[in-house]
Amino acid sequence: MVLVDKSTQAAQHKYRTLPVEDARRALRILSAANEVLVRSADEPELLAGECAVMVEQGGYAMAWVGFAEHSPQKVVRPVAQYGHDDGYVASANNTWAETERGQGPPGSAIRTGRTQVNRNVLTNPLMVPWRKAALARGYQSSIALPLKGDQGTFGALSIYAGEPDAFDEATVALLEELAAQLSFGIVARRTAAERTCIAEQNHQNEARLRRGLEETIEAVCAAMEMRDAYRVNHQKRVTALAHAIAEEMGLAEIAIHAVKIAAIVHDVGTIRVPSEILAKPGTLSEIERSLFQGHAQDGRDILKGITFPSPIADIVWQHHERLDGSGYPRGLRGEEILLEARIIAVADMVDELASARPYRPALGMELALQEIARGRGTSYDATVVDACIRLCRENGFVFPA
Repeated sequence: MVLVDKSTQAAQHKYRTLPVEDARRALRILSAANEVLVRSADEPELLAGECAVMVEQGGYAMAWVGFAEHSPQKVVRPVAQYGHDDGYVASANNTWAETERGQGPPGSAIRTGRTQVNRNVLTNPLMVPWRKAALARGYQSSIALPLKGDQGTFGALSIYAGEPDAFDEATVALLEELAAQLSFGIVARRTAAERTCIAEQNHQNEARLRRGLEETIEAVCAAMEMRDAYRVNHQKRVTALAHAIAEEMGLAEIAIHAVKIAAIVHDVGTIRVPSEILAKPGTLSEIERSLFQGHAQDGRDILKGITFPSPIADIVWQHHERLDGSGYPRGLRGEEILLEARIIAVADMVDELASARPYRPALGMELALQEIARGRGTSYDATVVDACIRLCRENGFVFPA
């Protein structure tokens, strides 16, 4: 907006010396062109709008925009047109090559990067290929203005008038300013479109990656279910609670997704633990406990070769760590433990106590909440515990069936 306002102010000063009617027309064109530049949503709307301004506000017979194609024929491809045309642009076959049809105003403007003024269609020898068609439509003179970007001239804006010598020095200066603004608008919209396209491609790639990872995880869980159906259901319940806690804490989407994925596979390492240890009632021996606790390290070893958008393997590795260093396998403390792992630790403990195990009945949700409350700030992250208790006591969270 600032750029457009300054341009308008400069033009108002510049065209004060013109005859009153010419000055009014110049400012009318500039104002309308600036409005199109600001308000148009995309490149086609911008091009069509600027051509319409030339006809409706400028009083010219016709205006069109052509882009230079980098083909062997070097065709000037029409992309927008407005006004009395009757098929003229489509049949003109302009090029920007060093050929007869490349010597007209549009082709020359693109090839040289300079404005081309055709003062009289009837007498200009370069207009021979188009003279008959132009005169039949009432075109007496024309101008072609190059459209330029960082990589050079990429097109031309061509305007046709119903009288000879319609483009004097002041008018040419005005139209060159408008062509420069149009060029800027085109480049800006292309840049924005490219960024949008890249963002969409990244989004699609991320979605494919996520789906691929989830399919991998589903395959791992299917393999586990064949061996230990209880463990798979446990992971599903922990996932539901951990995901809900992460949302209750207001974490970013990527962190919430990391919690969900890590929770789904947090016990994947138990696939290496003997079944009789997993289902054993009573107290485990020291050797058995050591074998079971190895599942955190085993889980990391299984997952570390998979590319995740978050440190899933490390979250799984740490989900049995405790704030006071009493956890395993490395005895990490406080902030050394990833927040996602701290969330899964709470959800894991709640389900361990609240749900039935192969060797004992369920102890109930209230007892589980009391247990994590006792460990609040020592074993378990206080913020995570508070969010979990709110979910279960105030928001009515229940494990999926």
